[in-house]
Amino acid sequence: MHIYWFKDSKTGHIKQVDALLNELKKDAKFVLTHIDCLEKKFRLKNIESIFKEPPKTNQKIILIGAGHGVYENILNSKKFLIKNFNMQAIAIAILRPSRKLKSFDMVCAPQHDFSNRALPKNVTTFIGSLAQPSYSTIDKNQAMIAIGGTSKHYKFDGDLLLGQLQFILSMYQSYEFKIFNSRRTPDSINLKIEEELRKHSNAQFIDFNSMESKSFQKSLRQAALKFVTPDSVNLTFESLSTPGKTYLIQIETPSYRRIFGSRKIRESMNKLVQSKQVGVVSLVKKKGGINVSKIENPSEYIEPLAEVEKLAYSIINFINIQK
Repeated sequence: MHIYWFKDSKTGHIKQVDALLNELKKDAKFVLTHIDCLEKKFRLKNIESIFKEPPKTNQKIILIGAGHGVYENILNSKKFLIKNFNMQAIAIAILRPSRKLKSFDMVCAPQHDFSNRALPKNVTTFIGSLAQPSYSTIDKNQAMIAIGGTSKHYKFDGDLLLGQLQFILSMYQSYEFKIFNSRRTPDSINLKIEEELRKHSNAQFIDFNSMESKSFQKSLRQAALKFVTPDSVNLTFESLSTPGKTYLIQIETPSYRRIFGSRKIRESMNKLVQSKQVGVVSLVKKKGGINVSKIENPSEYIEPLAEVEKLAYSIINFINIQK
């Protein structure tokens, strides 16, 4: 089997496909070719350079990728192989294409993309986003906070977030905290967090540009408590794919009236709260206009999500029945 991975530059897309391919490796042998689709117009000459010679006839050809910048290239490559070499390839889209969905042999997309529409025959769904599950032992003394920032789905109130961080640190003083920011975290908030943490000997701030940021995945796997801002959707599901408890941090004031953002994203986060897969650090407005923070814990019996394992199994079965 030869897999051609069509890649854009978006970290969220790359991480999900990478997690899937790593899972496929466990049960299938394949050659992997990376194809960067960074040019705004991916032309025929690009496809010709990829397939200078016909692929081996005894190998199944898989064209796979995530993101609107790669889907058209996958379909054009499929057409090219048929026209020039009379060879069939299996075109697989990770995440839901907005156009030509039925042209793909298989589409693997989040459930929330089809919550209010009929599921096409070529679509297989998964919960949330794809992440490599971890079953490692947690450190009961470790906790982490992952901070996102400005997004199209949530209004990011920096002062509210700072108050929530103060509340979390005061409630869990026996834990050692690592607090990670992201590219989207405003500089003004970074400065306020660093200033606040001078008051807390049990908390360390780690900037995404620092060498220490490489410890993020290790912290995610090992921390007993993980607090995440809900604008970081992929990260929320990454956290749920590891042991320990995950909490969403409220970043909008109780009186805020939503005027933008994706309804399906918010609904998927709300379902996690309602099912107690995640806990919540929220702000409640009491009588007299006083805002009070509170913590609701997730269920004690949540197992790490293993969506990427289930999806890899479905893909292998699908490939095996193709002629």
